[in-house]
Amino acid sequence: MKNLIDNIKGWDTKKKLVFLTLLVIAISAVILLITWAQAPTYQVLYTNLQPQDAGAIVAKLQEMKVPYKTNATSILVPAEKVYDLRLQLASMGLPRGGGVGFEIFDKVGFGTTEFVQKINLKRALQGELARTIRSLQEVEDCRVHLSIPEKSIFVTDEEPASASVLVKLYPGVKLNKKQIVGITHLVASAVEGLEPENVTVVDDRGNVLSTKEDEVAMLTTSQLEYQQAVERDLEKRVISILEPVVGKGKVRAKARVNIDFTKVEETKEFFDPDGQVVRSEQKLIEQKNTPSAQGVPGVQSNLPGKKTTRAGSLSTGSVKQTQTINYEISKVVSHVVSPVGKIKKLSIAVIVDGKYIKDKSGKEKYIPRSEEEIASYEDLIKKAVGFSEERGDEIKVLNMPFRTEKAEFAEKASSDYTRYIIPAARYGTILILSLLAFFFLIRPLMSYLKAQPKRMPPAAQPAPQTAVAAQELEGARPVKKLPPADEVIEWARNNPQVAANIIRKWMEED
Repeated sequence: MKNLIDNIKGWDTKKKLVFLTLLVIAISAVILLITWAQAPTYQVLYTNLQPQDAGAIVAKLQEMKVPYKTNATSILVPAEKVYDLRLQLASMGLPRGGGVGFEIFDKVGFGTTEFVQKINLKRALQGELARTIRSLQEVEDCRVHLSIPEKSIFVTDEEPASASVLVKLYPGVKLNKKQIVGITHLVASAVEGLEPENVTVVDDRGNVLSTKEDEVAMLTTSQLEYQQAVERDLEKRVISILEPVVGKGKVRAKARVNIDFTKVEETKEFFDPDGQVVRSEQKLIEQKNTPSAQGVPGVQSNLPGKKTTRAGSLSTGSVKQTQTINYEISKVVSHVVSPVGKIKKLSIAVIVDGKYIKDKSGKEKYIPRSEEEIASYEDLIKKAVGFSEERGDEIKVLNMPFRTEKAEFAEKASSDYTRYIIPAARYGTILILSLLAFFFLIRPLMSYLKAQPKRMPPAAQPAPQTAVAAQELEGARPVKKLPPADEVIEWARNNPQVAANIIRKWMEED
């Protein structure tokens, strides 16, 4: 260290300035690189905010003394604070999503009229509905307009409520029918007296998204989703039953299912003529006998003590018999509802990878699977998916070579190393800049500073002036022992021509 300081003291003014400049540049570069390496990485806190929300959030960040950056569409904060700040701002009710919601009633004046209250209620409903719809991933912005007529004392004169919804979607996305129906019913359910058919949903390009056929379309969409779910379930069954046998990642399966969504209801009534049962029986029998008068009518026959002669007795009578029997015939009534979503036919295609062995050279060789193995795999699949020949089901198993383990490993490795790319790029840039600065700036300057200064021309003693001049003119090297400076100056004054020749020779050599 002492030698270094002594060397620096022996430098001339030019070298000292160069060294000082180099030292300042090196210190500044180190400070800048350390600051840049330790600088926080900024991520998006919120994007595409309404001006009111953006201003309120920036004010809160300034109040919380959180560093932030802004651009045309986003507010950025340090990456490690993104989620904490979102939670804190959410607890403060930010962002509000543009417009006003029910917070409009937080400050109500004492003299607020009923008309103003109704207007505020309408504004609050519109704002809250817009915020709710904006929470969908596909929706960038939303506006809701409600038309709520005044209630009339005459029911026949009442006009129905209506609503219009304007949605601005993110580029490249669109709402499916199910989501449109969901938005329609959401708005209709939030407003009293509003029917779903009176809600119109329009996108930012003016396309009407809600139509009368939405319910039918939603049903069709549900059927398609159900069919896809059944196909995925069958594919998982095939893969799960074959992977333990052939190896993980060595099975590919695709299923195609034909499903009958027809809803059939059938009522049948059967009568059994042989199954007769007496339900009721009624029997009525009438019989009547009445005796007739005998003898001679008159006074003589009724006098006391008078014997009358009896003639033959006569009698009358009647018999009536009625019988009613009611029979009950057995009857069977059946109401049959056929299941909706019944599988009419299924087709499954399966590809199975072969085996691989290494030869003596270390290369892998593909060996296809035998026909017996393929047949056994096909039987397993039939048992797993419920194969039915009556339906005409088809299952095909093929053996083809494909290597997925390496690809999956490469994909997994790439995903694992993705998070290290940015830090590696940052520190790699620092290393490259440091090397460039060392080789093209620091090293040349250090070489310049280490260069020895040119020595003074050797001078001889005053007596042998001619001999010294002769040696220099002949190209001889200067003597190692240098005379004092005052003697050299004196000799140069006395021999100007010789001194000039010596200096010219030195300059030509340089």
